[in-house]
Amino acid sequence: MKILVYVFLLFAIPQMSFAGEGHLQVTQAWARPVILQGRPGAAYLTIHNDTDRGDRLIRVSSPLADRVELHMTRSEGGPARVVMKMIPVKNIPVAAHSVVAVAPGGYHLMLFGLRKKLVPGDDLPLILTFARAGEIKVIAKVGKKAP
Repeated sequence: MKILVYVFLLFAIPQMSFAGEGHLQVTQAWARPVILQGRPGAAYLTIHNDTDRGDRLIRVSSPLADRVELHMTRSEGGPARVVMKMIPVKNIPVAAHSVVAVAPGGYHLMLFGLRKKLVPGDDLPLILTFARAGEIKVIAKVGKKAP
């Protein structure tokens, strides 16, 4: 019970970090359901950078996953045969005064070693680390589509 209270308090703080004259905010965090334990999951969100300086998402972790990787989806091949591939990336750039969608078909978060199934309605705590803004904690709602 103490662990649940700790996790709740850890993620109950505001979902923004101040940097410079504006702030960096993460909204619309969600994750796809994972019905079979041991299968990887995927999470998505939107990053709003209202600062005068660019930033980079450099790391993500979750108490419910062994590791979280930053990925992007890239199409390869010619007009006759297009293949979509997930490519790990070192960071996700966030330009000054921009909005970055971490969404299906583009940048996304891959969750490996999930400690439980993710069913619709569950909460998935995420800790995002930015190069300049530092840590931002969010709760991703598990569902079949963005909230």
